[in-house]
Amino acid sequence: MGFTDTRFNVNLSILFTELPLLERPAAARAAGFTAVELWWPWVDAPVPGQGELAALRAALVDAGTRLVGLNFYAGRLPGPDRGALSVPGEESERFRANVPVAVEFGRSLGCTSFNALYGNRVEGVPAAEQDALALENLAFAARAVAEVGGTLLIEALNAPESP
Repeated sequence: MGFTDTRFNVNLSILFTELPLLERPAAARAAGFTAVELWWPWVDAPVPGQGELAALRAALVDAGTRLVGLNFYAGRLPGPDRGALSVPGEESERFRANVPVAVEFGRSLGCTSFNALYGNRVEGVPAAEQDALALENLAFAARAVAEVGGTLLIEALNAPESP
């Protein structure tokens, strides 16, 4: 018995990690999943090359899986960044550069759920300033997601645990 009902999906960013990314959709399908989700898979590249996007798209389609959720660029996950919505400077710029790429990639696969990770508080930056930046970035992302009839999800993460 497989999980062909899309009420169940597998996150390819945290399961089947013993395999390269492009092999994970087939592994998910072999385990009975037809629906998958992903964190933004190119941690260091909010705007990867078209070849990388095409290869992942092909792996998902060839495996018979459907992308049902995609995170926007969120910095280093797993790791200390925990999102980019509210993080000033380069991280915010990388988030904004990623939005149209992620939305188009998702749209090309029928994905309409996009997840934006808020980001942790930055020492030395007033909370109100971070919140205002997050609101600007959310509005930017919401406009892009609306163009494909999608849903924008917001995820707040806890700070990493101290060793």
